[in-house]
Amino acid sequence: MQLKEELDQLLSAEQLSHAYLFEGDNMFEMKTTAMYFAEQILCNNEGNCITKVQTMNHPDFMYIQTEETTIKKQQIEELLRKMNQKPIESKYKVYIIEAFDKLTVQGENSILKFLEEPPPNTIALLLTTKKDQILPTIHSRCQLIHFKPASKETFIEDLQASDISAAIAHTLSFVTSDKDEAISLTEEQLFTQLRKSVAKLADLMVKDHQMALIYLIDCIKVANTRPLQQLFLNSLNAYFQDVLHAKIELDSIKAFPDLDAQIVNTSTQLSLSDISNYIQCITEANRKLAQNVNATLVFEQMVIKGKR
Repeated sequence: MQLKEELDQLLSAEQLSHAYLFEGDNMFEMKTTAMYFAEQILCNNEGNCITKVQTMNHPDFMYIQTEETTIKKQQIEELLRKMNQKPIESKYKVYIIEAFDKLTVQGENSILKFLEEPPPNTIALLLTTKKDQILPTIHSRCQLIHFKPASKETFIEDLQASDISAAIAHTLSFVTSDKDEAISLTEEQLFTQLRKSVAKLADLMVKDHQMALIYLIDCIKVANTRPLQQLFLNSLNAYFQDVLHAKIELDSIKAFPDLDAQIVNTSTQLSLSDISNYIQCITEANRKLAQNVNATLVFEQMVIKGKR
């Protein structure tokens, strides 16, 4: 609420920047705030205009997002073409890029050039949960709007209030900060099945290396897209974080609270060095996956290197 009041003050004082970088760990909150800001810039509380923005039908507004690992070149080209035109219904033109860190290097450079020489009355709202992956030159051309991290406790409570079980809500709080994404993952029991596969693979990685390699076939069937594979690895990393905390007897929020007995038992079988190695291998696998290396190969190397 305080951020919205600050944005309202900028509007009242007519002190708008040509670009804002929304940075935090809660994409849902950033999207909600960015949409509110765009509505106020374009509509000045006029109902019909706000409806057009909310339904993505306002001629002076554009929202870029993707479910893929990168934002496509064509999306950026269309954005630049549209934003280089004069406003049609409002004084300003506004565009929002969700998950700005998903831009390719080429796309990021195109936006950088656009930010260096923005058309008149054009305002960019760039949203990211990965500020460190954005070019410093883009940071320097944007006004930073920082969103304080939401506590895991609050996020878990919000998910449970949406009829998500406590166990699933705990795991989701470790792999996403976006409530909409979390809810969509549970709607078709997709995340429940993925979570079971993660727990079984983690157990096999420690107890039966050969069976873990065989079980990867089932894991890839469940995590059959790049986003799901990244989600799988992030969940697997959270599992071994639980193992680490059990090993050092750290009292903290658990990603897999319903598997506490299994995780404690696993922690007694591993040294701190072993657990650290598993986490390192999972992190490396995630990095390779982001570089579009074949997923089956990435998972196999992770399992092989994890068992040293």
